[in-house]
Amino acid sequence: MSEIITTGTLLVIFLFLISNYTQKGFGEMSAPLRQFGMFLLEKAPGPAAALFQNEKGSGAKTWMQMGVFWLILAGIGGFLSAWHSYDPTALDSLSNIGWGWDDGSAMAHFNHVAMSTAVFSILLGGALVAHARSTNGQMASEANLSLMAIAWFGQTMFGLFLPLLGSWLDFTVGNFEMALYGLVSAGLIMSLIVNAYITLGSRDNAPIGVSSWFLVLALTTLLFSRLASVFGEVLGATSTVWIADIIANGWVPLALMFAVGYHVIPHVSGKPIWSGSLTLGSMLLLFFSIPPFFLSEAGHADNLTKSIAAILVTLGMFPIIAGSSNLIATMRGNASAVITNPGALAATAGILLLPLFAILGFFTGLNVMVGAGDSSNIADTANMGFLYTVGGLFCLAALFHSYPLVASRKLEGAAGWATWLVIIGGLMSTILSLMTDWSSNALTEAGHEDSAAAVADFALTGAFAFYGVTIGFIFAGIAVVKTLLSGTRIADGISVSSDVSTYNLVEGSTSIRDLLGRGVGIDTVLTIGDSEEESEGGSTIIEVATDLHNDEVDEFPAELFDEELVELTKWLCGRGTTTAQFFAWADVDDSGEMDLFEFANALRVADIADLPPWDVSKLVGIMDINSDGKINLPELDIALLNIRNKLGIEFVPYVAEEDVEVEDDEEAESEAEEEEAEDSSIEAPSKSELKKMKKAELVSVAESMGLDTSGTKADLVERITKA
Repeated sequence: MSEIITTGTLLVIFLFLISNYTQKGFGEMSAPLRQFGMFLLEKAPGPAAALFQNEKGSGAKTWMQMGVFWLILAGIGGFLSAWHSYDPTALDSLSNIGWGWDDGSAMAHFNHVAMSTAVFSILLGGALVAHARSTNGQMASEANLSLMAIAWFGQTMFGLFLPLLGSWLDFTVGNFEMALYGLVSAGLIMSLIVNAYITLGSRDNAPIGVSSWFLVLALTTLLFSRLASVFGEVLGATSTVWIADIIANGWVPLALMFAVGYHVIPHVSGKPIWSGSLTLGSMLLLFFSIPPFFLSEAGHADNLTKSIAAILVTLGMFPIIAGSSNLIATMRGNASAVITNPGALAATAGILLLPLFAILGFFTGLNVMVGAGDSSNIADTANMGFLYTVGGLFCLAALFHSYPLVASRKLEGAAGWATWLVIIGGLMSTILSLMTDWSSNALTEAGHEDSAAAVADFALTGAFAFYGVTIGFIFAGIAVVKTLLSGTRIADGISVSSDVSTYNLVEGSTSIRDLLGRGVGIDTVLTIGDSEEESEGGSTIIEVATDLHNDEVDEFPAELFDEELVELTKWLCGRGTTTAQFFAWADVDDSGEMDLFEFANALRVADIADLPPWDVSKLVGIMDINSDGKINLPELDIALLNIRNKLGIEFVPYVAEEDVEVEDDEEAESEAEEEEAEDSSIEAPSKSELKKMKKAELVSVAESMGLDTSGTKADLVERITKA
């Protein structure tokens, strides 16, 4: 009991600190922590980080690609396990090559690890896409993300072969080895957290997106789970290990599912999240309850602890129902677009099936946790059905929606077929497997001699139905490969703009923060009125107080553009240097492209800015239209020309000395006389020209003409015109 109280108290304090610092930041320590974090991400790994590109979205893409491998492997292993439950002797012919099949527990363990890794890797990649889109469009270190994906793949593979390695080397894998394995895993998770937080810091004053919240909380609680498991294994605290397993198997996958769902469905439907209250409820209650999946027996706990745990499991149903209801209501705003999109369809199907599997897991898992009956085989079937069906559908949602975004290519392959195969195959195989287990348990209790033969038809049909899941996963893998290799190139999908095009404001009150939390952005069109029909019938007049009007606001302030690019534009225009001339000078290797080093060197030599590599990468990302990590002449010309036009920077042509004609004294004197005559009769600017001036400029003109400078901008224009 004391172990549970201590671990639970530390967990609550940990969640409070994480939520507080995530929302408020680290104050004056933000800049030093960012520099130290970037050192850990890019310098500490040494040459390993240099093996991977730092292109926009490459980290999330690597995570999803690694996850596809485990997804296909888990699908094949799940089919073998389902077929073996029907015919235990089906694979005995492979014994001559070393194949040995036990009671099926080894394959069950392999399937659980493989599918859990697939769900974590793919959903993490999808959540990273949502996280990047809601901040600055790119993760702090894409190269480190790719490195961590490879490292996570390696540590998972090592963990699977660790027991086999122990048997070969004649040693037993004990608590120390498991604790050391947990520390390595915690180190990889810590790198992901640092990357996510540095990226989060680049959002400026924008609110934290829903998917970003779920991502951060999933990673931080997973870190707590790994560390708690390490201390529990070393100290022999079984209750602490039990809590750590609940976090890793319950909180983390559900949080990542919601992170993907809250990104995919609003993006495809173009509608804001339906309810901010349900969003907050699904987030808070998830991390203060016990999800009804993968519950193990709490035999070490007393009756009071079991009762509290049962209450928390019951409470764990609420965030699932709240999140599912919220996303279903959001999807209904544009159901046709969701149904025709394979990724959104997979996410919607997963959201619809999630409460059903939660109810099933609640009754079977609660029975196992309190030790009230022998239904562990039924609970295992329900849990694996949830992992393969609901987890698999959310994986397809990330692969069919988020992966094409970061790959900047159109989705190819039989994505629609894959989604429907997983929906039908996963649901049917779970139902038939549950019928097999329930019937077998009932026959065994009744004293039937051969219960396995009596339910063989159920097992056979269930194995055949699961074949659809396996084929669906294979189709998904083929779709990812075809998208990457032969997909049509599309515009870069990583964007910080809102996915919601229009939003209806009805009667009542709301806040800007609440609107932003639902996905409304600065470019979203707000329709004001009771309904869409009323808004179409006439116009809405909004009164604005005069004290809110500012005559001196620029239409395109310089803050909209990066400071270094603005300085570069002014530097080129002031020298009379064209973009082509600057590019030819900066491209030292004459490759026709400027890499990060060449661009940074050009800025430094021109005394414009001396930037660190990550800031140079950010500047290149702004101009890099084709996302190849380099700048070509058209990309640079488009970016600088846009700044010139929007800010009104005048280009001063360069005039060579040999082109200047030497004038004689008489011509110079006559020209001076003409200039004096012009100066003595300067005409006032036209009214249209005056309207284009800023108020400060109008005040200067009025002062030079000896006029009154009081009043508004319109008063000054009228006064100067009449003078």
